[in-house]
Amino acid sequence: MANPAQTQQTDLVSLAAAGTEKYAPSFIDRFMSWIDRLPGPYWLTYLTLFALHSTLIHVLYWVDGWLPTFTFDPLGLLFPLWLWVPLAVMTYLNSVAVEALASFRPLLDIEVQALEKLKYDFTTMPARGAVLNSAFWSIIYLIQTFLSYEVTYRSYDWGTSLRVVVFLIGLVTYMVGGALYYHSFRQLRFVNRTVKTVRQFNLFRLDPVYAFSRLTARTGIAWMLMLLLTLLVYPIEVSNVSNLGLYGTQVFLAFAAFVLPLRSVNARLVEEKRKLLDEHNRRVEAMLKRLHDSVDGNKLDELENFQTAMTALSAERQVLEKIPTWPWRLGTMTGFLSAVGLPVLLLLAQILIENLFGG
Repeated sequence: MANPAQTQQTDLVSLAAAGTEKYAPSFIDRFMSWIDRLPGPYWLTYLTLFALHSTLIHVLYWVDGWLPTFTFDPLGLLFPLWLWVPLAVMTYLNSVAVEALASFRPLLDIEVQALEKLKYDFTTMPARGAVLNSAFWSIIYLIQTFLSYEVTYRSYDWGTSLRVVVFLIGLVTYMVGGALYYHSFRQLRFVNRTVKTVRQFNLFRLDPVYAFSRLTARTGIAWMLMLLLTLLVYPIEVSNVSNLGLYGTQVFLAFAAFVLPLRSVNARLVEEKRKLLDEHNRRVEAMLKRLHDSVDGNKLDELENFQTAMTALSAERQVLEKIPTWPWRLGTMTGFLSAVGLPVLLLLAQILIENLFGG
């Protein structure tokens, strides 16, 4: 059986050997970097692009005659939502990843070059991977369009030109916005890989341990935010099995994103706590042996010292038993569960209302 310490050392050597060689960033990373360099906060730029995109779609609705001029329909927010919010979220998660890596740095035994390469990996998607991801989501979009054509394109009575334009806008949206999943999976894979390189965790210094839970929690919350906004603008009556399946998958993935990358940390913390409790039990055993030896040898003057030592050991055990072994703070878990619960309740309420009052 492989020695865990040797395995961790091998991981560290492998990580350090990565050097500073960097792959070409994806077109999405280049675009986000360009947005980030513009004057003003990046979120304001994305919000402006979202507003312009939404306005353009509504103008198309008005020109087609599907909507009366200057009237509003939430459906016109759907594609802008799926395009610009993922880009803003990925930009935000990159900053969270850099902060988390800096906080986790005291637990890593790697050279500066390897650390810089790791930071690049956390915040940059390879061009080839992004292209393949875009191809995958374009296929998903084609399938969903085929399955929902009757209840969307035809039921809304769009003109031919509007159908073509909306289809193309949707295709671009899926190809770009779908990068959020690839981006998140990639970051979470590096979280899992990085935490496994730690030689030993200190149960009395848990702040660095909690660093990556901020990233995993906010990743899951970001997916739930996307789901919540989608439910608010996308009519439940035109949703089909593929839509509902995607919603359910998103909830499952949010939980997986929060828990799975850090499960090895939990196992390591449990193991470390078990070792401390085992050492404590050996000391208690040794003290009890000294007690028996004192009683058998009629050395009653040592009993007072024994009482003091056992009181101290009892206090130590209480401290050890209260040390948490989950790799996140209680507030992080509470915030994550709250973020997950809201869109789930909204989805169930929409389904219930549709079944009760739908046509």
